[in-house]
Amino acid sequence: MSYLPLARKYRPQTFEELVGQSHVTTTLTRAIASKRIAQAYLFAGQRGVGKTSAARILAKSLNCAKGPTATPCQKCTSCQQITIGVSLDVVEIDGASNRGIDEIRALRETVKFAPSHGAFRIYIIDEVHQITHDAFNALLKTLEEPPAHVKFIFATTVPQKVPPTILSRCQRFDFRRVETKTIVEVLQRLVKAEKVVVDEAALYAIARASEGSLRDAEVTLEQAMSFCEKRIREADVTQLLGGVEQDVLMQWAQAILERDAPTALSLLAQQIERGKDVIRLLTDLLLHLRHRLIIVTTAQASERSRLRAELIDLPVDAIARLEEQSQQTNAQELLMMMQVVTGAYDLVRRSPLSQAIVELVVIQLATRDSWMSLDHTLKQLERLAATTTPSNPPSPREPSGIARPAMERLMTPVPPQPSTPPVTSVHPNVAFERVVETWPTLLERLGQQKMSLASYLMDTRPLGIEGEAIQIGVPAIALHQEVLGATEHVRLIEQLLGELLGQSVKIAYTTLPEPPPSPPTAHAEAAVGSSPTVSHAAPSVATPAPMPPIVQDIVSLFDATLIKSPSSRPATS
Repeated sequence: MSYLPLARKYRPQTFEELVGQSHVTTTLTRAIASKRIAQAYLFAGQRGVGKTSAARILAKSLNCAKGPTATPCQKCTSCQQITIGVSLDVVEIDGASNRGIDEIRALRETVKFAPSHGAFRIYIIDEVHQITHDAFNALLKTLEEPPAHVKFIFATTVPQKVPPTILSRCQRFDFRRVETKTIVEVLQRLVKAEKVVVDEAALYAIARASEGSLRDAEVTLEQAMSFCEKRIREADVTQLLGGVEQDVLMQWAQAILERDAPTALSLLAQQIERGKDVIRLLTDLLLHLRHRLIIVTTAQASERSRLRAELIDLPVDAIARLEEQSQQTNAQELLMMMQVVTGAYDLVRRSPLSQAIVELVVIQLATRDSWMSLDHTLKQLERLAATTTPSNPPSPREPSGIARPAMERLMTPVPPQPSTPPVTSVHPNVAFERVVETWPTLLERLGQQKMSLASYLMDTRPLGIEGEAIQIGVPAIALHQEVLGATEHVRLIEQLLGELLGQSVKIAYTTLPEPPPSPPTAHAEAAVGSSPTVSHAAPSVATPAPMPPIVQDIVSLFDATLIKSPSSRPATS
């Protein structure tokens, strides 16, 4: 007897043997039992999930000598002929090579003939989406009102290419991808029947590479059986498929997570020297990070063992090792790393310098403490503002070695904010001195709600009161004037300032003139010494007020130097 490939040798012959498609087998079994047999069926799904096998089983169930029955006997003439593919009543047509209108017209001519042995004449058209539009139109009338003894079964991997007029006349069944663990179970039965020794990790590697296709997994297993002599190990499968072993992948990812860039680069170079594809390396790394992310996010789940076994396509011992190594990481860090790897994936596919790009990605991930996104920085500033309350008394900045680090303050819980006093008066007249005194508190309160707006308001100063509006000086910078002049920003500033003053207020902006060049120090001292009195119109030079606490924290966070404090500017017009 000639050699049969595993996919044909172990092809399912009954609905019970068809794995991973219980929703299809249950529906068809009940339909046959209740004699509700449609004139046309459409089986849709990816390659190697059992569409053609299900079509043959359905044909066998309809034409069995004991049928129609959901459990064909496998012994009658009809069942045996369908099994070996020589039945005259079951016509299998390849839609890719018989896609024209002439072939469909020939099919229509044979439809009127009665079956020879079974009860039905069944047409199985594989890859039916390949048929031309005119051929579909020629088939339409026959499909809508076929003879009582004719049944159609269509199979396709691209159901969206089938015309709606055909779809509306068929019962559609969508075949699912076969789960990895189901594929492993089938492969274990196959290797046991073939008397081949295969490690469980190798079976998982084959199942993951098949991407839900049981036929692909059987083909890969057969290839591995030819590649290895006695025992099939995971290293043999990864060498055959070009992937990375789980042990090496864990070491590589662990080196990256531990910020060991030299070791990570060395492991990457070893895999590339062995001929591994850089895109496959990135894919395996991303999949490994995904597994770790699932371990971290399900740490508090009540049924975490079952959930992890369903979501992670690895043996139990490999999942246990992942659980031990994932205790040093957190979800946010893993998500950030996965975003970097995902962004590099498309770049590697289009670039001739794929190896250099992967090396840069590894270095970037292994030195991730030295880079931070702008969005992350803004979020830190907003949290920093939330931890500062107006009730905290301002204190001078301490030396960096003594003061508490700003990052430590970021991690403290946000204290409850004191309730703001209600507006008790709507009189427009406000003492300008109160406005000047309240200005630093306004900056702090605004920073708690909208840090970006507060940064622009720090460059302004109150100038005086004109009519019913408080005049505020704004630098002659277009961006400042545009941001501060927005209607919603003006309302927010007026609201916060009114709450602090206890009465409703209006504000108006005035462009500040360019400051004149500062005179030399000697002339300034002479001028001060020769003038015993100060002009009433000139603003008095006051002692600079202490920095608001939020400004102190920002300076501490970035180790910055404050050139000019906004609260030390002249406050009179």
